[in-house]
Amino acid sequence: MRNILISCLLFLTAIPAMADGEQPIEALQKGVEAGLRILNDPEFSDAHRKDAQQQKLRIILDQHFDFRIFSKKVLASNWKNFTPSQRKEFVRVFAEFLGKFYLGILQEKYKDETLIYVGQDLITPTRALVNVQVIWKGQKIPVDLRMIRRKGLWKVYDIQFLGISAVRNYRAQFQSLLSKESPAQVIEKLKMKTEQLEKMDQTR
Repeated sequence: MRNILISCLLFLTAIPAMADGEQPIEALQKGVEAGLRILNDPEFSDAHRKDAQQQKLRIILDQHFDFRIFSKKVLASNWKNFTPSQRKEFVRVFAEFLGKFYLGILQEKYKDETLIYVGQDLITPTRALVNVQVIWKGQKIPVDLRMIRRKGLWKVYDIQFLGISAVRNYRAQFQSLLSKESPAQVIEKLKMKTEQLEKMDQTR
């Protein structure tokens, strides 16, 4: 559960850099702070306001996490087996599933955990590795975020903590699925899982 919560915190990622000179770590910090303001807003303390809160969090997630790059890296060599329309649908459905799953847990489990922004490594003009620490019960847990700059905007496309990369983790799962099922079947399975999460939210 600790790993899931850390993932949730870090999925509230970067508000894009509007100025050419803004650094990846600055963009990340602004985005995380925007997400935490929504989480801590007393307007959403009532259980009946959780859907509205999640919608606001989804705006941050959808606009500032690069789901296309993430999906392409997750599918790896299987990406070529998807038609252009299936790729677009996979990215959309995968983003919907991840948003519903992680944001739901984040709303339930977040307890004022904080982040320390350690530093960044500009690998290329369009790629960066940002290092942060999550303060969890008095411990500092190192987390690495890989970011990409496209159209002047810095966005996160992979998160690694305790040696576990989100891309590699999901890649293994989808490689197993796609060895037995078609791209269309995998997309439908993601849709079903998202619907199940929505039903669970309605019963809470």
